[in-house]
Amino acid sequence: MEIDLQGLGKTYDGAAWAVRDLSLKIPSGSIFGLIGPNGAGKSTTLRMLATVVNPSAGTLLFDGQPLPADPSDLRRQIGFLGDGNPLYKQMSPSEYLRFFGQCYRMSPADLERAIEDTLQTFDLTSKRDSPSGQLSKGMRQRLLIARCLLHKPRLLLLDEPADGLDPRSRSDLRTALLKARDSGVTILVSSHILRELDDLCDSMAIIQRGRLVVSGPVDEIIERYDVSRFVYRLRILDDATKSGLERAQAVLREHRALIEETGVEDGQPTLTIQVQGDEALMADILAALVAAGVRVVTSSRLRSRLEDVYNRLSDDQVN
Repeated sequence: MEIDLQGLGKTYDGAAWAVRDLSLKIPSGSIFGLIGPNGAGKSTTLRMLATVVNPSAGTLLFDGQPLPADPSDLRRQIGFLGDGNPLYKQMSPSEYLRFFGQCYRMSPADLERAIEDTLQTFDLTSKRDSPSGQLSKGMRQRLLIARCLLHKPRLLLLDEPADGLDPRSRSDLRTALLKARDSGVTILVSSHILRELDDLCDSMAIIQRGRLVVSGPVDEIIERYDVSRFVYRLRILDDATKSGLERAQAVLREHRALIEETGVEDGQPTLTIQVQGDEALMADILAALVAAGVRVVTSSRLRSRLEDVYNRLSDDQVN
Protein backbone atom coordinates (compact mmCIF):
# COMPACT_ATOMS: atom_id res chain seq x y z
CA MET A 1 0.00 0.00 0.00
CA GLU A 2 1.49 3.33 -1.07
CA ILE A 3 0.88 6.26 1.26
CA ASP A 4 0.97 9.90 0.18
CA LEU A 5 0.71 12.77 2.67
CA GLN A 6 0.15 16.14 1.02
CA GLY A 7 0.33 19.20 3.26
CA LEU A 8 -1.14 17.21 6.15
CA GLY A 9 -1.94 19.12 9.31
CA LYS A 10 -3.70 18.63 12.64
CA THR A 11 -4.79 21.09 15.29
CA TYR A 12 -6.82 20.07 18.32
CA ASP A 13 -7.80 23.56 19.46
CA GLY A 14 -7.76 25.58 16.25
CA ALA A 15 -4.68 27.52 17.36
CA ALA A 16 -1.66 25.30 18.04
CA TRP A 17 -0.69 22.78 15.38
CA ALA A 18 0.47 19.29 16.39
CA VAL A 19 1.36 18.60 12.76
CA ARG A 20 1.70 21.29 10.08
CA ASP A 21 2.14 21.05 6.31
CA LEU A 22 3.59 17.53 6.37
CA SER A 23 4.23 16.06 2.92
CA LEU A 24 5.66 12.54 2.59
CA LYS A 25 5.46 9.69 0.12
CA ILE A 26 5.88 6.22 1.61
CA PRO A 27 6.55 3.55 -1.03
CA SER A 28 4.57 0.32 -0.98
CA GLY A 29 6.36 -2.61 0.61
CA SER A 30 8.94 -0.51 2.47
CA ILE A 31 9.89 0.22 6.07
CA PHE A 32 9.69 3.95 6.82
CA GLY A 33 11.13 5.44 10.01
CA LEU A 34 9.56 8.48 11.64
CA ILE A 35 12.01 10.21 13.97
CA GLY A 36 11.63 13.15 16.31
CA PRO A 37 11.55 14.14 20.01
CA ASN A 38 8.50 13.78 22.23
CA GLY A 39 5.84 16.22 21.13
CA ALA A 40 7.15 16.47 17.56
CA GLY A 41 3.92 15.11 16.08
CA LYS A 42 4.87 11.49 15.41
CA SER A 43 1.96 9.91 17.29
CA THR A 44 -0.54 12.35 15.79
CA THR A 45 0.73 11.50 12.31
CA LEU A 46 0.33 7.79 12.97
CA ARG A 47 -3.19 8.31 14.32
CA MET A 48 -4.19 10.18 11.17
CA LEU A 49 -2.80 7.36 9.03
CA ALA A 50 -4.70 4.84 11.15
CA THR A 51 -7.90 6.87 10.48
CA VAL A 52 -8.36 7.30 14.24
CA VAL A 53 -7.92 11.08 13.99
CA ASN A 54 -9.17 13.21 11.10
CA PRO A 55 -6.72 15.68 9.54
CA SER A 56 -7.44 19.37 9.99
CA ALA A 57 -5.71 20.24 6.71
CA GLY A 58 -4.15 18.59 3.69
CA THR A 59 -4.79 15.35 1.86
CA LEU A 60 -4.10 11.74 2.77
CA LEU A 61 -4.01 9.17 -0.05
CA PHE A 62 -3.96 5.39 0.22
CA ASP A 63 -2.87 3.81 -3.08
CA GLY A 64 -3.78 7.10 -4.72
CA GLN A 65 -7.28 7.17 -3.23
CA PRO A 66 -8.47 9.73 -0.65
CA LEU A 67 -9.70 8.71 2.77
CA PRO A 68 -13.29 7.42 2.31
CA ALA A 69 -16.20 8.78 4.30
CA ASP A 70 -16.59 5.32 5.88
CA PRO A 71 -13.07 3.98 6.50
CA SER A 72 -14.22 0.58 7.87
CA ASP A 73 -12.86 -1.46 4.94
CA LEU A 74 -9.61 0.49 4.96
CA ARG A 75 -9.15 -0.06 8.69
CA ARG A 76 -9.28 -3.83 8.16
CA GLN A 77 -6.16 -3.44 6.02
CA ILE A 78 -4.26 -1.59 8.75
CA GLY A 79 -2.44 -2.85 11.83
CA PHE A 80 -1.95 -0.07 14.38
CA LEU A 81 0.04 -0.06 17.60
CA GLY A 82 -0.57 3.34 19.16
CA ASP A 83 0.76 4.97 22.27
CA GLY A 84 -0.90 3.44 25.34
CA ASN A 85 -2.97 0.78 23.54
CA PRO A 86 -5.02 -1.18 26.10
CA LEU A 87 -4.51 -4.83 26.89
CA TYR A 88 -7.48 -6.67 28.37
CA LYS A 89 -5.80 -8.21 31.38
CA GLN A 90 -8.37 -10.92 32.05
CA MET A 91 -8.08 -12.31 28.53
CA SER A 92 -5.43 -14.87 27.70
CA PRO A 93 -3.22 -14.19 24.64
CA SER A 94 -5.23 -16.65 22.53
CA GLU A 95 -8.52 -15.05 23.61
CA TYR A 96 -7.15 -11.58 23.00
CA LEU A 97 -6.02 -12.44 19.47
CA ARG A 98 -9.28 -14.27 18.72
CA PHE A 99 -11.30 -11.25 19.81
CA PHE A 100 -9.42 -8.91 17.48
CA GLY A 101 -9.42 -11.43 14.66
CA GLN A 102 -13.21 -11.50 14.87
CA CYS A 103 -13.25 -7.69 14.82
CA TYR A 104 -11.31 -7.89 11.57
CA ARG A 105 -13.90 -10.41 10.30
CA MET A 106 -11.42 -13.19 9.71
CA SER A 107 -12.93 -16.56 8.89
CA PRO A 108 -12.83 -19.06 11.80
CA ALA A 109 -10.38 -21.38 10.03
CA ASP A 110 -8.03 -18.56 8.98
CA LEU A 111 -8.23 -17.02 12.42
CA GLU A 112 -7.24 -20.18 14.29
CA ARG A 113 -4.28 -20.74 11.96
CA ALA A 114 -3.23 -17.11 12.36
CA ILE A 115 -3.44 -17.34 16.15
CA GLU A 116 -1.15 -20.37 16.23
CA ASP A 117 1.35 -18.83 13.80
CA THR A 118 1.38 -15.49 15.61
CA LEU A 119 1.81 -16.99 19.07
CA GLN A 120 4.75 -19.00 17.76
CA THR A 121 6.33 -16.05 15.95
CA PHE A 122 6.27 -13.93 19.12
CA ASP A 123 7.23 -16.77 21.48
CA LEU A 124 3.94 -16.69 23.39
CA THR A 125 2.79 -20.27 22.88
CA SER A 126 3.64 -21.32 26.44
CA LYS A 127 1.50 -18.42 27.77
CA ARG A 128 -1.41 -18.84 25.39
CA ASP A 129 -3.92 -19.58 28.18
CA SER A 130 -2.49 -17.38 30.95
CA PRO A 131 -4.25 -14.12 31.87
CA SER A 132 -2.52 -11.30 30.01
CA GLY A 133 -2.30 -9.31 33.24
CA GLN A 134 0.16 -11.89 34.57
CA LEU A 135 2.58 -11.53 31.65
CA SER A 136 5.82 -9.60 31.92
CA LYS A 137 6.04 -6.15 30.35
CA GLY A 138 8.00 -7.52 27.41
CA MET A 139 5.46 -10.29 26.81
CA ARG A 140 2.59 -7.82 26.94
CA GLN A 141 4.33 -5.64 24.36
CA ARG A 142 4.91 -8.67 22.13
CA LEU A 143 1.23 -9.55 22.39
CA LEU A 144 0.22 -6.02 21.36
CA ILE A 145 2.49 -6.23 18.31
CA ALA A 146 1.21 -9.73 17.52
CA ARG A 147 -2.33 -8.38 17.43
CA CYS A 148 -1.30 -5.82 14.81
CA LEU A 149 0.06 -8.51 12.47
CA LEU A 150 -2.61 -11.14 13.10
CA HIS A 151 -4.86 -10.24 10.16
CA LYS A 152 -1.99 -9.78 7.68
CA PRO A 153 -2.44 -6.03 7.14
CA ARG A 154 -1.23 -4.17 4.07
CA LEU A 155 -0.20 -1.20 6.22
CA LEU A 156 1.48 -1.56 9.62
CA LEU A 157 1.79 1.48 11.92
CA LEU A 158 3.94 1.08 15.02
CA ASP A 159 4.49 3.77 17.66
CA GLU A 160 7.59 2.93 19.74
CA PRO A 161 7.21 -0.84 19.24
CA ALA A 162 10.46 -1.77 21.02
CA ASP A 163 9.35 -0.19 24.31
CA GLY A 164 9.77 -2.76 27.07
CA LEU A 165 11.41 -5.39 24.87
CA ASP A 166 14.64 -7.11 25.83
CA PRO A 167 17.44 -7.51 23.23
CA ARG A 168 16.23 -10.92 22.05
CA SER A 169 12.65 -9.70 21.68
CA ARG A 170 13.89 -6.70 19.71
CA SER A 171 15.77 -9.04 17.42
CA ASP A 172 12.64 -11.16 16.97
CA LEU A 173 10.60 -8.01 16.23
CA ARG A 174 13.14 -6.95 13.63
CA THR A 175 12.91 -10.36 11.96
CA ALA A 176 9.10 -10.20 11.94
CA LEU A 177 9.11 -6.70 10.42
CA LEU A 178 11.55 -7.66 7.68
CA LYS A 179 9.46 -10.73 6.90
CA ALA A 180 6.32 -8.59 6.73
CA ARG A 181 8.02 -6.08 4.43
CA ASP A 182 9.23 -8.86 2.14
CA SER A 183 5.64 -10.05 1.84
CA GLY A 184 4.63 -6.59 0.58
CA VAL A 185 3.47 -4.89 3.80
CA THR A 186 4.15 -1.15 4.08
CA ILE A 187 5.52 -0.37 7.55
CA LEU A 188 5.74 3.00 9.29
CA VAL A 189 7.54 2.91 12.62
CA SER A 190 8.38 5.69 15.06
CA SER A 191 11.12 5.15 17.59
CA HIS A 192 13.61 6.91 19.85
CA ILE A 193 15.97 3.92 19.58
CA LEU A 194 17.68 5.11 16.42
CA ARG A 195 20.24 2.32 16.49
CA GLU A 196 17.37 -0.14 15.98
CA LEU A 197 16.29 1.76 12.84
CA ASP A 198 19.76 2.27 11.36
CA ASP A 199 19.86 -0.87 9.22
CA LEU A 200 16.12 -1.58 9.24
CA CYS A 201 14.44 1.32 7.44
CA ASP A 202 14.50 1.89 3.70
CA SER A 203 13.44 5.54 4.09
CA MET A 204 12.97 7.94 6.98
CA ALA A 205 11.77 11.38 7.99
CA ILE A 206 12.77 13.65 10.86
CA ILE A 207 10.01 15.92 12.12
CA GLN A 208 10.40 18.79 14.56
CA ARG A 209 7.58 20.83 16.13
CA GLY A 210 5.15 19.16 13.78
CA ARG A 211 7.06 20.10 10.64
CA LEU A 212 9.23 18.07 8.31
CA VAL A 213 12.99 18.62 8.65
CA VAL A 214 14.28 16.06 6.16
CA SER A 215 13.03 12.91 4.44
CA GLY A 216 14.18 10.38 1.87
CA PRO A 217 16.00 7.05 1.49
CA VAL A 218 18.25 6.40 4.50
CA ASP A 219 21.42 5.91 2.44
CA GLU A 220 20.84 9.16 0.54
CA ILE A 221 20.29 11.15 3.75
CA ILE A 222 23.41 9.70 5.35
CA GLU A 223 25.43 10.51 2.22
CA ARG A 224 23.89 14.00 1.97
CA TYR A 225 25.02 14.89 5.47
CA ASP A 226 28.36 13.13 5.11
CA VAL A 227 27.83 10.76 8.01
CA SER A 228 30.52 8.20 7.30
CA ARG A 229 31.79 7.63 10.81
CA PHE A 230 31.12 4.87 13.30
CA VAL A 231 31.81 5.16 17.03
CA TYR A 232 32.87 2.06 18.98
CA ARG A 233 33.96 1.26 22.52
CA LEU A 234 36.70 -1.31 22.99
CA ARG A 235 37.46 -3.01 26.29
CA ILE A 236 40.82 -4.75 26.46
CA LEU A 237 42.77 -6.85 28.93
CA ASP A 238 45.93 -5.14 30.09
CA ASP A 239 48.87 -5.93 32.35
CA ALA A 240 50.64 -3.87 34.96
CA THR A 241 52.99 -2.34 32.37
CA LYS A 242 50.07 -1.02 30.29
CA SER A 243 51.75 -2.49 27.20
CA GLY A 244 48.43 -3.77 25.83
CA LEU A 245 46.91 -0.31 25.94
CA GLU A 246 49.97 1.21 24.27
CA ARG A 247 49.93 -1.40 21.49
CA ALA A 248 46.21 -0.76 20.96
CA GLN A 249 46.78 2.99 20.67
CA ALA A 250 49.57 2.45 18.15
CA VAL A 251 47.40 0.20 15.97
CA LEU A 252 44.54 2.68 16.08
CA ARG A 253 46.84 5.51 15.00
CA GLU A 254 48.06 3.43 12.07
CA HIS A 255 44.44 2.97 10.92
CA ARG A 256 43.61 6.66 11.49
CA ALA A 257 40.99 5.81 14.12
CA LEU A 258 40.34 8.82 16.32
CA ILE A 259 40.46 8.05 20.05
CA GLU A 260 37.65 10.12 21.58
CA GLU A 261 37.97 8.93 25.17
CA THR A 262 39.82 6.49 27.40
CA GLY A 263 38.37 5.00 30.56
CA VAL A 264 38.21 2.01 32.87
CA GLU A 265 35.48 -0.61 33.18
CA ASP A 266 35.67 -3.52 35.63
CA GLY A 267 39.33 -2.71 36.22
CA GLN A 268 40.30 -2.88 32.54
CA PRO A 269 40.95 -0.04 30.09
CA THR A 270 38.40 1.08 27.52
CA LEU A 271 38.86 3.10 24.36
CA THR A 272 36.07 5.02 22.63
CA ILE A 273 37.11 5.42 19.02
CA GLN A 274 35.73 7.04 15.89
CA VAL A 275 36.24 5.09 12.68
CA GLN A 276 36.01 6.94 9.37
CA GLY A 277 34.57 4.09 7.37
CA ASP A 278 32.19 1.17 7.34
CA GLU A 279 32.00 -2.01 9.42
CA ALA A 280 34.52 -3.72 7.12
CA LEU A 281 37.15 -1.20 8.22
CA MET A 282 36.33 -1.90 11.87
CA ALA A 283 36.74 -5.61 11.21
CA ASP A 284 40.21 -4.90 9.77
CA ILE A 285 41.11 -2.84 12.83
CA LEU A 286 40.05 -5.64 15.18
CA ALA A 287 42.11 -8.13 13.19
CA ALA A 288 45.14 -5.80 13.41
CA LEU A 289 44.67 -5.42 17.16
CA VAL A 290 44.59 -9.18 17.68
CA ALA A 291 47.64 -9.63 15.42
CA ALA A 292 49.49 -7.07 17.56
CA GLY A 293 48.76 -9.10 20.69
CA VAL A 294 46.01 -6.84 22.03
CA ARG A 295 43.42 -8.90 23.90
CA VAL A 296 40.09 -7.32 22.96
CA VAL A 297 37.30 -8.42 25.29
CA THR A 298 34.38 -6.49 23.78
CA SER A 299 33.74 -4.20 20.84
CA SER A 300 30.39 -2.42 20.74
CA ARG A 301 29.01 0.29 18.46
CA LEU A 302 27.86 3.27 20.52
CA ARG A 303 26.18 5.57 18.02
CA SER A 304 24.47 4.87 14.75
CA ARG A 305 24.68 7.00 11.63
CA LEU A 306 21.02 7.95 12.07
CA GLU A 307 21.86 9.27 15.52
CA ASP A 308 24.53 11.45 13.96
CA VAL A 309 22.10 12.77 11.35
CA TYR A 310 19.47 13.42 14.02
CA ASN A 311 21.90 15.21 16.32
CA ARG A 312 23.10 17.38 13.45
CA LEU A 313 19.62 18.42 12.28
CA SER A 314 17.49 18.45 15.41
CA ASP A 315 17.33 21.09 18.12
CA ASP A 316 15.47 18.53 20.27
CA GLN A 317 12.61 20.87 21.19
CA VAL A 318 8.95 19.97 21.45
CA ASN A 319 5.90 22.01 20.45
